[in-house]
Amino acid sequence: MKKTNKPLISVIMPVYNAGNFLVEAIESILNQEYKNFELIVINDNSNDNSGEVIESYRNKYPRKIKYIKLPKRLGAFGAANIGLQYAQGEFIAPMDSDDVSHPQRFDKEVNYLIENKEIIVVGSQAKLIDKNGLVIGQKVFPLHHKDIYRSFFEVQPIVHPSCMIRKSLLPSKNKLYLNKYKVNDDYYTLFSLFKYGKFANLSEFLFNYRIHANNSSLQKIKQKFFNTVKIRIEAVSKFGYRPSFIGFLKFLLQILIITPMPEKMVFYCFLIIKGIITPKELLSKVTRHAYLFYSKTKKYSYSFLRLFV
Repeated sequence: MKKTNKPLISVIMPVYNAGNFLVEAIESILNQEYKNFELIVINDNSNDNSGEVIESYRNKYPRKIKYIKLPKRLGAFGAANIGLQYAQGEFIAPMDSDDVSHPQRFDKEVNYLIENKEIIVVGSQAKLIDKNGLVIGQKVFPLHHKDIYRSFFEVQPIVHPSCMIRKSLLPSKNKLYLNKYKVNDDYYTLFSLFKYGKFANLSEFLFNYRIHANNSSLQKIKQKFFNTVKIRIEAVSKFGYRPSFIGFLKFLLQILIITPMPEKMVFYCFLIIKGIITPKELLSKVTRHAYLFYSKTKKYSYSFLRLFV
């Protein structure tokens, strides 16, 4: 790696059975306009072809890519903590193995962190893409610390794998994620980091967040919601977070509405809130299913009546 005056970025990418999307994810990092980075890929005991894909890239870019193979699965954030122990960079860039970073992501985020020393986490806006890479929605969040802080009790207003983290402000240089809530550990950890610096989002769309059938965030939605309830309570009691009065009322309203809801309904509400589908699209889907149900009921009713005619 050539010497440069630009700060080194450590990209940390946990991988578990991401073979279908892994090439595009790695290529999006290698194609960054900002070149002073190391890519640390942690194979979280995959049983598909992910290991072969990682090895092929490591062999091609041995000075750029570090490959860590875990003997047992730790989960994305446990694996990422292992990767952090190998990180040499001044800044940490999380990266999911099924997403795509815009070529200017690192350049814009690094420049922002250099110019704003009080910022510990900076993220970006994100496009939502499907399994084929087609844009199906977007995530748009507030830009400034005050607005991000206020929103945190209602949603997670940072696209975690789009962000960059200032390592010098972390409470521990060898561990980033607090491992307690599994797939929600990023939300839990970000709450804890409010004590150490300010947050920001860039206005540009520098990240493509992929939605597909195997997204961990789309599994057991109701259980994950109750995880966020526990996390928000801990944020207040353990991390000293102070929600606004309106934010607290919205929090209580969420609990009252979601608790009695069936899982499927919670799933569709989640899709709407995240901008994955619109209410109009959902209505169209429900109407279509209702019509199909009506048609089948009518058909079988006629068949049943003929038995007595």
